[in-house]
Amino acid sequence: MNANLTSFLQSAAESTDAFPIAENLLGRVLEPYSYKRCRYLIDAMYRATADSVLAYGNFRIDESAYIRGTGHFNAVELVLCFNQLGYSTYAQGVVSNDISALRNWSITDYCRNQLSSILIKSTSSQFKKLINPQKFSARLHVHNLRIVDRTWRYLQLSNTIEFWDDNGGSATGEFEVAILNIP
Repeated sequence: MNANLTSFLQSAAESTDAFPIAENLLGRVLEPYSYKRCRYLIDAMYRATADSVLAYGNFRIDESAYIRGTGHFNAVELVLCFNQLGYSTYAQGVVSNDISALRNWSITDYCRNQLSSILIKSTSSQFKKLINPQKFSARLHVHNLRIVDRTWRYLQLSNTIEFWDDNGGSATGEFEVAILNIP
């Protein structure tokens, strides 16, 4: 991730326009993870701009959901953490009416479609320095939102995420997401 984008994400997520995503919304959206005891997102902040949505989240992985502890943040956990912050960010976008293609969805509609209709089309990640899974953070930038009208009509979203810890640990990811069954 380039330094300009990192600076933009940091200042946007930490701006005075950012506000906390309510725990009751996080709890509802992340229930599928809590069910399996792998909710890693502790809390999150949210901010919308004219053409993007931004979020900042804090994470803790006490115990990996799929393997014995490796002692570091890994690729599977990167995707799980992206999903948790992404789902929460999109849900807040629905509640706040910040994502125009989803303005006719209620939060109930969103939750009903969350697992079956939000798909990762492509992903890439890069690990620069080991991240301590006990305490780390992430910034998410959701941009290039556009309706694709082909065999399936869907909302396509580009997502850039950056993870770090207090010891200089660092990882980044790019996710192309499709939301199906849009109103």
